[in-house]
Amino acid sequence: MPKILQITFRNANGSSEAAQKAAQQRAQQIAEWPGLLWKIWIADPPQALYGGIYCFEDAASAMAYLNGPVVDSMRSVPGVSDFQAQLFDINPALTAIDRGPVPMSE
Repeated sequence: MPKILQITFRNANGSSEAAQKAAQQRAQQIAEWPGLLWKIWIADPPQALYGGIYCFEDAASAMAYLNGPVVDSMRSVPGVSDFQAQLFDINPALTAIDRGPVPMSE
């Protein structure tokens, strides 16, 4: 069953050119992660709040990502604080009504 992972963190340097370049490099690593169906990048620059909403094919893929090298590298970026992650189930019936972009089979 697909799982949603939400990650948020504060990054005092998040809107800098260097941070944007690092995020672009990280995006390719994320795109190649086994079990990732998609990611939406989120940002609130005035609050220095950044993160993502991820859809993984299952809980094991999401947890492997959360405990893996990409997330470790995010946590070690200078200026990053308040790292939070939550794993969610998907409500298929309600998501289908609102055309959510997640697979509903299984």
